Amino acid sequence: MNSGVVLGPRIAERQSASTFWLTYLLVVVVGFVIGAFAARRIDQPYIGVTIAMLLLLSTLWFVRPRNALYLTLFLTLIGDDITVGWFPFNKNMSSRESITYLADSLTISPLEISLIIGFAVTAATHYARTHRLFPPSVLLRPILVFTGFLVYGLFRGLSTGGDFRIAMFESRALFYLLLMYAIVTTVCTESRQFRVCLWWAMAGITVQALLSLLYLNQLTPVARSELETLTEHGSAIGMNLLLITMLAALTLRGSNRVLRWILPLAAVPVAWAYLVSQRRSAIIALVIAGALLFVILFWRQRHTFFRIAPPVILVGTAYVGAFWNSGSTAGFPAQAIKSVIAADQASADDQSSDLYRIIENYDLNYTIRASPIRGLGFGQPFYRPIELPDISFFEFWAYLPHNSILWFWIKTGVFGFIAMFYLFGKTIMVGVDRVRRLPDGKDTTIAAASVLFVVMLVIYTYVDIAWDVRNMIIFGFAAAVCATPVPVVPDTAPDDPKDPVAQPVTETGEGQLAVAAQAVSADATRAA
Repeated sequence: MNSGVVLGPRIAERQSASTFWLTYLLVVVVGFVIGAFAARRIDQPYIGVTIAMLLLLSTLWFVRPRNALYLTLFLTLIGDDITVGWFPFNKNMSSRESITYLADSLTISPLEISLIIGFAVTAATHYARTHRLFPPSVLLRPILVFTGFLVYGLFRGLSTGGDFRIAMFESRALFYLLLMYAIVTTVCTESRQFRVCLWWAMAGITVQALLSLLYLNQLTPVARSELETLTEHGSAIGMNLLLITMLAALTLRGSNRVLRWILPLAAVPVAWAYLVSQRRSAIIALVIAGALLFVILFWRQRHTFFRIAPPVILVGTAYVGAFWNSGSTAGFPAQAIKSVIAADQASADDQSSDLYRIIENYDLNYTIRASPIRGLGFGQPFYRPIELPDISFFEFWAYLPHNSILWFWIKTGVFGFIAMFYLFGKTIMVGVDRVRRLPDGKDTTIAAASVLFVVMLVIYTYVDIAWDVRNMIIFGFAAAVCATPVPVVPDTAPDDPKDPVAQPVTETGEGQLAVAAQAVSADATRAA
């Protein structure tokens, strides 16, 4: 017995020493890499910063994987190709506009390096403990099927002469969904860790909005007046996430008090950048998400619903009426709603944009009918029987249409299209079920924000380019939140403090095992 007692600590000491020496070896190797790059690229003053960041992330994945996840999420949500084009984390190291450009042939980004290392380390660690690569979850199989059709789309497109560079540009962000989902479900084992992830996501979105406003302030008056949009297409959904999280935190019982104070402050620069960006589809998605938040309030807090919903509807209706014909930035949300309910009265620019989408949708449907089962695959342009207006300034205009739903059918065929809709539907279904069954508390806010983000992403994907890096990273996190099981509440009323079954179930698996062991022990005592 004594040898067994001593053996346990010795094994733990050996594992700790092995981790230390592996981490130390990694630091030494990457240190040599930094020195080699610094010696060869003296003209790149920031190269050391990026490689040091990669060194930090690589080390964290081995010793503090949750911290590596938080940092990866934060850095990903800062990057925007228009306003923060110099930011290196989401950029290939072959991007000349990045401050850490290395070589034209180095087509990999620090984000991809971080995700690949994180995926490999967390999968290996989880397999060593449980003989499974990932913990079982309700959305893992739909995401694997979705990813499988991405592989098919790549094979289909490249085998029929598709452009390899364009195929990778189209599809690479979609693969991040599986990587992010697997990492989050493996690393985050407690509700508190999901909440910390959300905090880091909100911080990244806020920093990106501040950098976008800084970019706007540095434009000349002429360039500012000619500006059509401020940020990338997909960044508006990230801003929607912050705004809907703020509304959920302000209305749902048990929300984090600090969140209620900080998010309204963060919403000021985010809303400013959001209005300047002028994404009509994002406004519509946010309005629908707000309506669904009212539904959640009706389910959970009916008194709050009747106290808040009527005045909000009245004020919103008055706002739309007051700004019906306004072309100002403040009136843009009203114009977005007007373009949906009274398209014939929309501005000339909005009607021109709508006409482009009508022609584009016709071309997309024509392409689908040409190959409805197999699709064309990635790297192949969609057919254009009706020629579109010239927007050749966008290099991928013939490959990335606004309607990203039909686009996915073209790239992966009808079965990939079905897999995509099944994934969306399953995620929303399990997310709504989680929102309905969670008790009041901090977790309800993050669950509601996550499922509403997925709803907004589906809406936005139907009318605009949405399969980008940041949205796939957030989607992976939101899907992991939606798939988290609701803690089981014991049926026994906690009246008797001596009854172990009546004690509250903790968030961790160890706590649940301890409660179960106490219950078995109590039953055995009664039987004796």
